[in-house]
Amino acid sequence: MTSALRRVTIPDSYAPERQITVYLPAAHDPAIPSPLLIMHDGQNLFEPDRAHVRGQHWQVAETADALIAAGTIPPIVIAGIDHAGEERGREMTPTPGDHAGAGGAGIYGRFVMGEVVPHLAREFGVRTDRDGIAMGGASLGGLVTLAIARQFPGRLGRLLLMSPSVWWDNRVILRRLQRVALGGRPRVWLDIGRREGAQTVTDTRLLRNVLISQTSALKYVEDPEGRHSEADWARRLPDALAWLYAVS
Repeated sequence: MTSALRRVTIPDSYAPERQITVYLPAAHDPAIPSPLLIMHDGQNLFEPDRAHVRGQHWQVAETADALIAAGTIPPIVIAGIDHAGEERGREMTPTPGDHAGAGGAGIYGRFVMGEVVPHLAREFGVRTDRDGIAMGGASLGGLVTLAIARQFPGRLGRLLLMSPSVWWDNRVILRRLQRVALGGRPRVWLDIGRREGAQTVTDTRLLRNVLISQTSALKYVEDPEGRHSEADWARRLPDALAWLYAVS
């Protein structure tokens, strides 16, 4: 048997036309609950023709296939939620900052945790317990992952944060994490590319320092050649998934 990709939408939801691409590992059996990894910006994950930069997708299915076949990670279901196009910035930011109409991460978080997760559990038999749900993304996708983890404390056991947009609204995510820590002490992969700019690297180091005491395990990586690009995130993904799902 081989892995498969399924396209689903959730009728009568907050975003009824929102496509979710679901990777099902080989020999997936809905009767046996599988760990779930939720990823943002689904257009960039599986298909080169839908990626932000045409031809530069994350190759998520191919990466998962190889890691699962090697026994490096367990068979996981991966759900890539399409972003909202021109409304992406509104949905993936926790505060308006100086951008009119932004700050909709709370609504998006309720969609993800209140609609997407239950739907996937019914249709594909994924786990919904803390250790069974992971979430991740890059750039604003990393920022909104942190925002949702704060919004739903103790619900996410693993976080994948690639080049997160710590800069948003004068680093509001740092202030919020300092005020109220992440619940449940998730396992966290955090990375940044050194070619993304000196201030970006500094911001990510500050985030690392805040998260160290709020996580069960934290892996921080600075990619010497890394830029703010789909290709660089795709290149780091195998190591990130291998570490996140390593037996501790």
